[in-house]
Amino acid sequence: MDIQQRILELPQKPGVYMMKDAASSILYVGKAKNLKKRISSYFHRSIEDIKTRALIANIREIDTIITDNETEALLLENNLIKQYKPKYNIELKENNQYPYLKITDETYPRILKARVKSKDGALYFGPYTRVKHLNRTIKSITDIFPIRRCTVDLDKHPRSAPCINYHVKKCACPCCGHIDRESYREMVRQVVLFLKGQNTTLLERIKEEMEQEAQRQNFERAIELRERYRAVQHLLSEQKITTPKGEDEDIIGASFEGDTYAFTVLKKRKGKIIGKNDYTVHDSAGLGDVLEQFLLLYYEDSIDLPDTILLPMPVSTYATLRNYFKKRFDKNIRVYSPQKGLKRRLVDLACRNAGQYRREEIFRIVPSQALMEMKRQLKLDSKPSTIEAFDVSTTLGTYSVASMVRFTDGKPNKQEYRKFRIHYTREQNDVEMLREAVARRYQRLLNEKKPLPDLVMVDGGSQQVSGASEILERLGLRNLPVIGLAKRFEDIYISGTDTPLRLDKGNEALRLLMAIRDEAHRFANTYHVSLRSKNALLTKLKTIPGIGDTLAGNILSALQSSESLSMEMLTSVKGLGNKKAAQVYELLLSG
Repeated sequence: MDIQQRILELPQKPGVYMMKDAASSILYVGKAKNLKKRISSYFHRSIEDIKTRALIANIREIDTIITDNETEALLLENNLIKQYKPKYNIELKENNQYPYLKITDETYPRILKARVKSKDGALYFGPYTRVKHLNRTIKSITDIFPIRRCTVDLDKHPRSAPCINYHVKKCACPCCGHIDRESYREMVRQVVLFLKGQNTTLLERIKEEMEQEAQRQNFERAIELRERYRAVQHLLSEQKITTPKGEDEDIIGASFEGDTYAFTVLKKRKGKIIGKNDYTVHDSAGLGDVLEQFLLLYYEDSIDLPDTILLPMPVSTYATLRNYFKKRFDKNIRVYSPQKGLKRRLVDLACRNAGQYRREEIFRIVPSQALMEMKRQLKLDSKPSTIEAFDVSTTLGTYSVASMVRFTDGKPNKQEYRKFRIHYTREQNDVEMLREAVARRYQRLLNEKKPLPDLVMVDGGSQQVSGASEILERLGLRNLPVIGLAKRFEDIYISGTDTPLRLDKGNEALRLLMAIRDEAHRFANTYHVSLRSKNALLTKLKTIPGIGDTLAGNILSALQSSESLSMEMLTSVKGLGNKKAAQVYELLLSG
């Protein structure tokens, strides 16, 4: 990952950032009021601290989670540090609150606590937000299932006599041959069923084994299994009464543009968000269908199931999903889409993170391969190293703007982005607005004798391509290739051809074109919204007697250049006396 390029794409919002090494291991977790400014500061200042310099030298990837405010960022930072225990974190690392239950990958597996989830072939369950709950779980398991807990390597050091745990029925004593390997591993499989919450299946397995032993007239073993069956039943009945308050929730966020879908899963355990997972899907189906398929794939092999799954939108198969989870995992999981309140805000937060992840997908394309594929598919004379893309944004012909984004070698070159306030006002006509932006852009490049792009792209179909091509021909640039990307089927319209090109949704060239189109769309919309907001504020300021266009503009400029609203800042505006400043202050505070 190009870190400098990644920084350019970071959101200017509060949240938490995770710095990772080449193996995607988390090195450092931090929080920020403005993620972009905070992370940029690591790379744009002189670092004296040796440890910080070592951290920066090892950063290969930066991941972020957006939050609504700084307080949420602080809480989330705390949770993540406890969850991952990053190497370079100091302040919040001491409270080792989240251990795992581990079943080792040995001939005769052991059950124990683990502070780190390693890639050692073992099974891990958790993390447990309270150590006492983990201790209680291990005690419950070992009371029912005599799994060994000793540290002896039985392959190298077999024992000749049982230890005390065997005599108090806390260990099946595989070290001395009191239980064969297959029976022991079947007991471990039953423990796994218990930890996964597949209790109906667990009881059926124990009952089946008990009946088999009885048929073999191995009555002592059958009695042991009967006691295990009853103990599990008793433990499950207790759990129904003593389950701690606070559901475990998975909060699903979704974002899509064209056929590219991004999903974010925020994992909330015992009231705390402890992490997130991001995914992308390329599919031409609607969001509802893609969401349902995503849920089935995501939970297919899950061992960390929540009590509730919150969705970004209603789906038609709630009952089917609930039945699927019940049948597969023997657990009743509530699945629904909240419409208001805190849970809706959590879903919206997940959706914002999904949107951020989708926009970052442009960095996950191999640019050189995508550009060579683009040259081949579009039949260009050379690789399109420089691509400029246009989009238009308007509201019923008002605040009409256009954007132009430039990608160099497959990556956004934000220093070359341009925005246009459209002069055309006769009617809402996207093609005419696009023509104006194209004309202004390339007339200026010609006047200033600056390099032209290798490819021009517009958002739209044949009409938009024809409009842009006519302008370029009028400017003497008829050889500059123009394409359009239409949203519905992602068809590519090429100047000079009648039939659009349709590529596979996973095609690298198409994915890059979609990313460029989406970036132009985002840039245009951002400018359009800012103009509308600015105009609304100017109108609001002019409701105060004595404030006209000029003074309102001066106030707005002062607000934009100041970090916070204050009477001192307002009274410094030329022409705004103390009385009017107080009125402005009260107006702005009232919202």
